[in-house]
Amino acid sequence: MKIVNGTNQQSDFDKQVGVFTSMAIVGEAKRANCWLYNKLNNTWYTPEEFYEKYSNHRDTNFNLRTLLENISIIDPNKGIKAYHKALADKLAKFEAETKELRERGEVFSQRVINYYQAKSKDKYK
Repeated sequence: MKIVNGTNQQSDFDKQVGVFTSMAIVGEAKRANCWLYNKLNNTWYTPEEFYEKYSNHRDTNFNLRTLLENISIIDPNKGIKAYHKALADKLAKFEAETKELRERGEVFSQRVINYYQAKSKDKYK
C-alpha cells in the first residue's frame, strides 16, 4: 500500500491504530467473479490474495479508510484490455518519437555532408 503522509489536520481517531477485519469486499468480489484493484499502487489482487494480505491488517484508521476508498472490484479482463491499450499507446508514442528523431538526425547528417562537400570544393578552386 502506498504510504499516505499524515497531516496535522487528521483527527485523533484517524491517527489511532485500527484493524481491518471486515472482509465483505472479498465476498462481493468472489460473488462477482472479479478481482480487487488498488488504485493507489496499481496492484491487482485475487480475492484470496487480498484476504491473505489484509485480514487483520493493522494500520492507522486514516490509512485503512484510504485503502478501502481506493479498492475497486473489477473484472480482471478489463485489466488485460487496459494493459493492451497502454502498451499500444506507448508503442505508438515511441514510434512517433523515433520517427521524429530519425528525421531530425537525417536532416542534420545531410547538412554536415553538404557543408564538408562544399568546403572540399572550395579547397580545390
